[in-house]
Order: sequence, then structure tokens, then C-alpha cells
Amino acid sequence: MPTDAKKKNLDDWDFSWPVMNVLIGGRSSIDLPEISILGHKEAYEFIKSYGYDPQRTHDARLMHSVICESWAFIERWLMPKEWKMGLNPPEEVLMCQDPCQLLVWACDRAPEFTKRRMWSCAILRVMHTIAHIEGAFRYSNLEVARDEIIGRIQTLVTHDESGNTWIKNGRYSVKLHKLDWKVQKSRESVLLKLLHKRANVAETIYDMLGLRIVTEHQSDVMQIVKILYRSHVISFPNVIPSRSRNSLLDPDVFRTTLDQYRGEYLTNKLTHEQFLALAKNMVIPAKHDDESNLHSGIEYQAIQLTCRQLIRTPRPLTIIRKNLQAQIGELTAKDPAARGLVELVNVLKNISQISGDDELSFFPYEIQVTDKKSWETNSTGKASHRRYKNSQLKTARLRVLSEILAGSASAKNPNKASGK
Repeated sequence: MPTDAKKKNLDDWDFSWPVMNVLIGGRSSIDLPEISILGHKEAYEFIKSYGYDPQRTHDARLMHSVICESWAFIERWLMPKEWKMGLNPPEEVLMCQDPCQLLVWACDRAPEFTKRRMWSCAILRVMHTIAHIEGAFRYSNLEVARDEIIGRIQTLVTHDESGNTWIKNGRYSVKLHKLDWKVQKSRESVLLKLLHKRANVAETIYDMLGLRIVTEHQSDVMQIVKILYRSHVISFPNVIPSRSRNSLLDPDVFRTTLDQYRGEYLTNKLTHEQFLALAKNMVIPAKHDDESNLHSGIEYQAIQLTCRQLIRTPRPLTIIRKNLQAQIGELTAKDPAARGLVELVNVLKNISQISGDDELSFFPYEIQVTDKKSWETNSTGKASHRRYKNSQLKTARLRVLSEILAGSASAKNPNKASGK
């Protein structure tokens, strides 16, 4: 039997690779072969991390409507003939109104419950897609979104007596070299970003809020990503797979190398100290074959996640109702104005029962994680931010001013313009 210390070390360096493939490998959570959720309580925390609270009446109604729409979509569009022929879900899955229960069933790999698991997975995939269609980028209060997202991540940040900064969750902890927030993107920067790509529109500005985390060691980057999703600070189904960037390390080689060390450690071929030293000091170069962003040099090394957080912002009627309630408290019960305000507040409450007190919308933000050595490389040379911006500027300039620039060049060289 492994010792307690060995169990801890092995667990520290144990990763859920399907989830990591979503976070840093560009894979969609819809395509995950399985997830691991142990019990109803963990399922509830998972859904809260996603953005909904099943214990809130309005959220429960929203999720129930998404479940109903998902089943209708599957029946009508994905398998109309098969459904009519009797290929449909078990009654308990079809009638389930509890998303936590669906998550638990989706993770139950007992052979006798295979059918229930498969249908639970199917409905969750459609639900996830519908939820994002409903909430995509309808944020109305940037400050509310920024405060909530920053607050969630700050729960993991601590400082020791020596002034060092750490990311901690329970017994998992990683010492940081640097942590920077970008809390507002300038108007000029937004314009430049929209202009340098023809496909870009306002909704595709994902980095209005950003966080850069710099670790001491490359392997610590993987620990940071692990802590972020295990602590439910980020929700891995809400990561945008097409915008995941990993130019720091090769996860396949990292996994193979780490599995080798773990095997040798488990069979006592490595001591505690040797195992931790090998794991901590791994340096696995990335494959540089991603040309999706032509303005970033191949020297740029980081893991970049584009996340989404479901944000609650009070509806205008909710704000008005609360203001009226505050005014009622300042009036006497016999005051005619108080009675009128009470009636108005009751009307607004009735409206809220239909529409809900809050507007729910997804807010995108970026998290960039890299190590100290890579960060120093990124800050200088061909990978620097200045060069990146200059490349963007050149493309935008040619796009907007191509005819003007061509005319200016002709005026300076009339012989060339006339073909002489």
C-alpha cells in the first residue's frame, strides 16, 4: 500500500485528461467521452459553477424549459423516425426535471445503467448548446461582470509572510512569479482588433477582461489549470474550444512523461524527492503548428483559455421595485403614498415572477498561463506585445487605407504610376 505522502504526491500529479483536453487542447466539452461527478452535491456545485443555481426558483424554471426544449429538439430534428419506432429514452430520464440527477446518471458507468447514462449524456449536450444560445453575450453591465469574475479568482489568491503570491485551493498550491489583471480594453484597442480581421464583429472581442498568471516552472502551469477547474472557479464546459491556445507545451508528451514518473514512483523506483524534482522540472516544448493567429509569433509561449461566466444583472424593474421598497420604509403605514407604493411594488413582484429578477448572460474573458522563462521571452524579441500590435496595425492600416496609400505612392512617383 502506498504511504499517505505517496498518495498525496500521486494525487497532486493526477489529471483528468478528458477535461484538460477541453481546457488546453481545443476539444469541445460536448465531445467528452465521460466526466467524473461523484454524487448529487458535486453535481450541484458543478451547475453553480456553470452559472445556474437549481435551488433558485427562476433558475429551476429556466433549466426545466431547456430540458423540455432539448427533448423536443432531439425528437423532432435528430431522430424523428427512430423516436416514432420506439427508440427513445427510459421513462425516468425523459421525465427527470433535476439537472443534477441527469449529471449523476451521465457519470454512472455501471453496465446495467448504460442506456440511462447514454441518454443523460445526450440531453446534457443539447442543454449545454441551448443554454449558450440563450445567454450568448447579452451582458449589460460590464462592471458587474468584472467584479464577479475577479472575485471568483481572488478566492484562490493568497500571500505569505515573505510577500510571495500563491494560487491555493485546499491542499493544492502553486507559487507564482507574477499575476496581472487587464480589467479594461481601450477603445482604440477594440477598434484595432475589429479592423484587422474581416470576420471579427463586436461580439468576438473576448478579452475585455483578462488575467495573466506566470509560474516559476513550466509544469506548474498544468497545476494552475487543474486548480482553476477543480475549484469551480472556471467551468470547463464554458471554455470556448476554438479559442484555446497552447503554444507552451505538448500535452501528449507531458502526459506520457508524467505517467512514466508516476509508475516508477509507485513501484518505489523513485523516492519522494526524486519524483517531485522530476515532475516539477519537466520542460516539454510545444508543437508550433498553429497558424490561427498570424499576428502572434511562433516564439510566443503560453496557454490561453477563453472562458465564459454566466452573469446575473438586475433587470430595470427589479431595481425600481427595490428603490420603491426603500421609500416605503421611510413612510408611515397611514400615508396614502405608502399604500400606493405597496400596490405598485406588488404589481412589479408579479411581473418578476414571470420574467425573473435578474438577466442572465454569458460574459467572455481570457486567462493566460505561462512560466517565468517563457514570459521573459514573450516580453522581448519577435514574440513581444509591441510587435504583435504593430503587426495588427499594419494589417488594419492596409485594409482601411489601401486606396489612399496607393494614391499617395503614385503621387510621389508619377513615372511609376504612368507606367514609364
